[in-house]
Amino acid sequence: MAGYRLYWRPGSGSMVVEAALRLIGADFEPIRIDKEAALATPRFLALNPAGKVPVLELPSGQVIAESVAILLALDETFPEARLLPPHGSPARNVAVQWLIFMTANIYADALRLYYPSRHTDDAAPEAAEAIKRQAIIDLDRDFAQLATAIKGPFLLGARMTITDVYAAMLADWHAPAMRLPAIATLTAQVLENPAVAEAWRTHEFGGEAGTE
Repeated sequence: MAGYRLYWRPGSGSMVVEAALRLIGADFEPIRIDKEAALATPRFLALNPAGKVPVLELPSGQVIAESVAILLALDETFPEARLLPPHGSPARNVAVQWLIFMTANIYADALRLYYPSRHTDDAAPEAAEAIKRQAIIDLDRDFAQLATAIKGPFLLGARMTITDVYAAMLADWHAPAMRLPAIATLTAQVLENPAVAEAWRTHEFGGEAGTE
């Protein structure tokens, strides 16, 4: 299992992909991108025209962007690692449902909170502040909805999946989420896993968010 290349930034959504690679036990080359300007270079845009991380280059040479797409591809390739429950199982349906819910809602909420100028053409500070206020409202609502679905300690019960790692990552970007007992417990349990904890440290989580 060699030949993977992970393009990543500290504090970004590439954390969950690194965690998945470590959980699988795959050999990979981490390619750190520190400056946002590097995401706009012709070389990087050839990999991902959207100019975002994470990007994973497979041993075959195929390049996959978008964290959830990468996670699903890794689960397909390494089903024995059980990143997600088995195909055809009700548990898998639930795990994938919440994975997509989080990327479509919570991740998007966080981007509006941290990068409000991307979501308006109004340069007035009041416009950015209004976007941030609504993003906080939406984050609180969406985390509360997620929390009600957690069986404990993980989303599906006793076994951790990559959906739990994704949830913990997003919770680190929004401190109020950790006031929800189910979210706080899930995050603490996720970080008991050495592979996840290593990716967490590498990506400098546990401090100021750096979403992308």
